[in-house]
Amino acid sequence: MDPYDELDSAVIHERQNEMDDALGHYRAAEALAGDDSWLLSEVLRRQAYVYHSRSEWERSLALARRAATTAAAAELKDQHAEALIAIAWVHVARGSYDEAIPELERVSALTVDHRITGLALHNLGAIAAERGDWELSRSHFMESVKRFQAAGYQRGVAFAHNNYGRAALDHGNFVLAADLLQQAVSSAKKASDPALLALATMNVAEALAGTGEMVRAEEMAREALEHFATTGNGWRRVECERLLGDLEMQKANEAAARRWWISALETARTIGAQLEVVKLEERLGAREG
Repeated sequence: MDPYDELDSAVIHERQNEMDDALGHYRAAEALAGDDSWLLSEVLRRQAYVYHSRSEWERSLALARRAATTAAAAELKDQHAEALIAIAWVHVARGSYDEAIPELERVSALTVDHRITGLALHNLGAIAAERGDWELSRSHFMESVKRFQAAGYQRGVAFAHNNYGRAALDHGNFVLAADLLQQAVSSAKKASDPALLALATMNVAEALAGTGEMVRAEEMAREALEHFATTGNGWRRVECERLLGDLEMQKANEAAARRWWISALETARTIGAQLEVVKLEERLGAREG
């Protein structure tokens, strides 16, 4: 059995959201990797992302760290850099930004690859946006788009459009956000990435709510939620349920809003998404107060 055939099969299954099958092939490739450090690092990192999508943070982090150690030992700098991004992404999901930033800042010292450095900048932009630093996030996102375009990385362009739109949304610029996020939806479709498409769809829903298009906003939020629930992505499911609760509050349906928020809070606590726990407790506490 050729381990590279196993890797190719795993990637195909992952793109089709057949995660159990993908993991089976990744593990087979790992078992057959032997002294091929590039392959071992690759399949470990890819497994880390699959577990990340399932909100299994500890397993994801352990695999990403193994990928980084394997790559570093073999002096595979591009692979090492990509593994650091996978490590950082777990910290981002947990809201542990102070742990994520040093990992991302190490990337530029390891590689000049446009796609990889673009990914690091993209994540730094997402952190800056979450912290409310609009100008820094804008700078990182714009530079990441340039690098993704130079690398011909359509999925990265879609990610950058999504997160740049997300930053505009958090900054209260709903019209700009809606435009950028519609571009992200289009880019995700071109990249044939259903997970990114669902994420961009959820963000478009929030932008549309900000412009008063409530019916369409709820339709898109529910469409995104169906994807996250089906694929077992607890982190994004929490975000989507929080949004649906917010939409209900905008319609003055407090009881319905609380149901969404309580459901989201239970999941957030289970998966250890601390930033989401804080946001949801604030919503529920404010309503109780």
